[in-house]
Amino acid sequence: MKLNKYSEASPVDAELSPEAEAVVERLKLQAENLFETRALLCAEAVMVTLNEAFDGSLSEEEAINLGSTFCMGVGTAGCMCGALAGGLASVGMFTGKGRLADSNAHARDCGKNLHDAFVRNHKTTCCRSLTRHVKNDSAKHFAQCTMLTGNATELAARIIIAERQDTHITPRKALAKGHVLAMRAGNVLRNVCKSVWRLAHR
Repeated sequence: MKLNKYSEASPVDAELSPEAEAVVERLKLQAENLFETRALLCAEAVMVTLNEAFDGSLSEEEAINLGSTFCMGVGTAGCMCGALAGGLASVGMFTGKGRLADSNAHARDCGKNLHDAFVRNHKTTCCRSLTRHVKNDSAKHFAQCTMLTGNATELAARIIIAERQDTHITPRKALAKGHVLAMRAGNVLRNVCKSVWRLAHR
């Protein structure tokens, strides 16, 4: 299926079926849950949720690792909101060349649609600006980032569903915190083993 590349309406604003709207809401809550339980950070939660829901090409570990670079405003730099960055990466994964289009031009359009919708909702994409008024209140800061994680997931999901014209989606159950922590521990152990092996074979 090829995209309607030059549709004037943003896919974020496309009218979805009641079933698709229910899917979007469930994905939003799933990403918020992953963040709220501290199983994953913002971008990781967005990417894992969307990758699994739409049968993306990444493993759970790959989605987490890719999202990890965007978290906390790109590694505490206070730059782009990590949740938005995770949403952009996810939209690219599902609208890029070879998935639904003949080139990446439309994926860029979809990315701009997500960016513009996020700015419309939150006035800025800058993590530092988004969190300025809550930076001294950890509870409010955490609540705001939970909301941003859910909203970025919701907006990205709306684009993906509208572009795929796919309403028959059954999101998988959210990853348990223990599952995620076990994957992270395995990652750390593998990296330690690789480092030891490299040192031993110098």
